[in-house]
Amino acid sequence: MTRPDLAITGRHRTFSGWNTVDELIVAVTGDDGVPVELKREVIDHGHAVAVLPVDPVRRMAMLVRQWRPPLLETDDDPFLLEACAGLIDEGETPEQAMHREAEEELGIRLENLEACGRTIMSPGCLTETVGLYLATYNEAGRISDGGGLAHEGEEIEIVEMPLDDLFSLACSNVLLDAKTLILIQMLKLRGNTEKIG
Repeated sequence: MTRPDLAITGRHRTFSGWNTVDELIVAVTGDDGVPVELKREVIDHGHAVAVLPVDPVRRMAMLVRQWRPPLLETDDDPFLLEACAGLIDEGETPEQAMHREAEEELGIRLENLEACGRTIMSPGCLTETVGLYLATYNEAGRISDGGGLAHEGEEIEIVEMPLDDLFSLACSNVLLDAKTLILIQMLKLRGNTEKIG
């Protein structure tokens, strides 16, 4: 099978807020040479970063628990346990964004930040990519209580747990967040936490 030719032939902005939603008209031309026009909604709110910080001496990891509005529409717990994450602000590098988010949400300074690639979380409708990072931390790097920014209504709970518990959670169908599961797998593949950085 050859790849079809794809072309955006129309665009209509249907919503502009924290996200933008565009309806795209995509002409898809297959082997028969006949283009078919399809409508698809595309959601854009920028690109993000996520980190799983690990204290290698105490063998602990730090996550966050926060409410996620879409989960209010499902049967899932809206208070999602996940890796620290956030959007990359204009003018920031992904690494700068990751350090900022860790300080805001977790109240810690990251050490040995290691890029582990990036992922597209929902390519059927989102343009967002998430840069994935592992890092180390220790109590000497604590700068605040964390919890996120009050004016953004984040109300973030910091959850620190032993690595063995984290690995058990990842295998128990309790963790639902994809970026978090990927980062745990990346950590596990390293074999030990001293390889971070």
